[in-house]
Amino acid sequence: MITLEQARAATGGVWLSQPLQESAPLKGAAFDTRKLAHAELFVALPGERADGHDFLGKLTASDIKLAIVSRDVGIPGFRGAVLRVDDTLRALARLARFLVDLHRPKVVAITGSHGKTTTKEAIARVLAGSRRVLSSPGSLNNEIGVPMTLLDLDGSQDTCVLEFSARKPGDISYLGAIAPPDVAVITAIGHAHVGVFGSLDAIYRTKAEILRDLRPGGLALVNSEDARLVALANGCRTVTFGRGGDYRAEEIRADAVGRQRFTGVHGATRIAFHSGIPGVHGIYPILAAWAVARELGVPDEEVAARAGRDAGLKGRAALLRGPGGAALVDDTYNASPETVRGLIATLGTIEAKERILVLGRLAELEPGLGQSAALIGEALRPPLTDLYVHAPGQPELFRQLVRLASGVSCHEALDQQGLIRELRQRDRPGTAMGFKASRSSHLERVVQGVLGARVDCTLSPCGLLMHCTDCEAMTRHG
Repeated sequence: MITLEQARAATGGVWLSQPLQESAPLKGAAFDTRKLAHAELFVALPGERADGHDFLGKLTASDIKLAIVSRDVGIPGFRGAVLRVDDTLRALARLARFLVDLHRPKVVAITGSHGKTTTKEAIARVLAGSRRVLSSPGSLNNEIGVPMTLLDLDGSQDTCVLEFSARKPGDISYLGAIAPPDVAVITAIGHAHVGVFGSLDAIYRTKAEILRDLRPGGLALVNSEDARLVALANGCRTVTFGRGGDYRAEEIRADAVGRQRFTGVHGATRIAFHSGIPGVHGIYPILAAWAVARELGVPDEEVAARAGRDAGLKGRAALLRGPGGAALVDDTYNASPETVRGLIATLGTIEAKERILVLGRLAELEPGLGQSAALIGEALRPPLTDLYVHAPGQPELFRQLVRLASGVSCHEALDQQGLIRELRQRDRPGTAMGFKASRSSHLERVVQGVLGARVDCTLSPCGLLMHCTDCEAMTRHG
């Protein structure tokens, strides 16, 4: 929460109009005029598809008290203040940094190529038992989402748990300058967005930017199974986690649907954990959460009680049951070669006679598709039984995978409705299906079709990042 005068001072802006008291507090913020409910601050951000300045007229029917703009504009009928700045995105960052410096919460920042959101959720869930936590909802993890989350700081929170994403070098440093972490967590490095970065080396360098902004005495928490990642943290106070390392998993075993039970070990301490999501990757968020909890003084009993709860994140290893009895793993939120291989491994831990991988477009990997296909193809082996590829506009993906697969029946599915019909015929007890694709593919439409929803939207690609079940244009249940 910030006042009008604090907003002006933090951004260095100039009033175009200011009819309110300088001490008026601003609760809630928005950058989309379709989401003005419960917001009193609006930031007009330019974008690829829309510019917030073009919709300022909608503020007149809202509770917005302050509009931050970068043009000399008038808003007829608007009763709030209008503050002009040179750059609204930079102004948003300055507002967030002002609140971080004012309230000085402990900041836990998580980055990596994959596993960020599940790790963020596990850490926030564990800490919330003993600390007052503000965490970024969903995947608000970029140069807009992180500062927008921080605008909810009002002094009542003592901890922020944030997710830092990157699409180019410098993105993590940008976020670290807004909220320098007391604990920096790097989950894993892989080929996600390698087509954008150009190389795996560039991805490592970019993710390691988070370590430069550690506050004095801060902790680097890194995956012990990546020696290069551990080496990048050299010079920081470092703790490792994984199937080896300072916080490690032993006695790992899976239940019938692949959820992991294991013993967490740190020094002489041993804790029994149960992951709520299928797959071995479910152990890493729990171990990271335990390490962060220890760093911030949260008792082990709180960790044991809260760590394994399933956050219910849509499209992230969500375990579902088909109408015919098949086990479905909806892991459609995003994809990289490493996470596709992880889903294949997850299917191998589920008790089933048929294990089917349904793979959609790998849009972010387009420039490096050959290398990505090779990494995936190496894992197309039994106990996986079937591969379905539904990748419109990306025929090379199926051609490469079918050449590399061994002992797996491969099917190219060009028609979404036809794929849904075929998978529904295979929906029966003893079958496990895993679904994986880039976010823009919205392969969850196929998942919903198998579950019995009528799929109304065929937009592909879709620019919306939300899960399709949150979008009224996609499904109608009959």
